[in-house]
Amino acid sequence: MGILVEKDEEKSQLQERIAADLRERAYRTSQNGGDDDDDVDLEEDSVYIEGTHKSRGSAIFWIVLVVLALIALGIIFFLK
Repeated sequence: MGILVEKDEEKSQLQERIAADLRERAYRTSQNGGDDDDDVDLEEDSVYIEGTHKSRGSAIFWIVLVVLALIALGIIFFLK
């Protein structure tokens, strides 16, 4: 989040409060070693991943097959 202020403009009271809040948060973060007190644990949000599995070896086969098909199509259309 940033606030653009020209040198000849004065900051409003809201801009001063926002800047002070950002400074305070940056200070807290640096004091806590990067851990903020109001960090959110997103473990509950990972429910949509349940029941899935990592890609099998067949995925590499399909990727190679698609690449070979694209190369073949490229050769057919460009060598006509």
